[in-house]
Amino acid sequence: MAALEHLSERDKAVLRSIFDPTATIGDVVEDEGDSFAEEEPEPSTDAYKESSSLCAQGVRLAEAGKLEEALELITRGVEAAPDRAASYNDRAQLLRLMQRDDEAMSDLDRALQLTAGHKSRARALALCQRGVLLRKRGNDDDARTAFNEAALLGSSFAKKQVVEMNPYAALCNQMLSQVMRGEKDITL
Repeated sequence: MAALEHLSERDKAVLRSIFDPTATIGDVVEDEGDSFAEEEPEPSTDAYKESSSLCAQGVRLAEAGKLEEALELITRGVEAAPDRAASYNDRAQLLRLMQRDDEAMSDLDRALQLTAGHKSRARALALCQRGVLLRKRGNDDDARTAFNEAALLGSSFAKKQVVEMNPYAALCNQMLSQVMRGEKDITL
């Protein structure tokens, strides 16, 4: 290991990714975090404030394991400001936890409609959740598209998913790993 002491953290990460084909460089290099563009604050209307408050209460209930009660509050938050994308994101996440993926996808579709043309954090979050659901359904092509857009908007999670889903990188890592282990039969 003394020979590795002179290597940078990034070089060490690359080596780890070679020996573990499921690892990505993003998994082992310090995350730089999200870099969302500056966006306009939400309107300060009573409806938006009520929606935000109800959704925050719902999130706290969900964290306490009270999912049905949380769903009621977040739904009230959606109803209070039906044009607030963040409410749909919150409810979609809760619905995913409740294994109600079709309903979650409907909320994500609505959040994406509301944020069309915007480079917002709410859009990036909806795209990430959509990507996760699509990937769960085995639709990797559409998931990759969602993660690509979210990555362009500044989501570090999406950037990691794009790298992880790159079939060429995974194949290359697998082949390098086999070579490093000295395996005779390398399969492509």
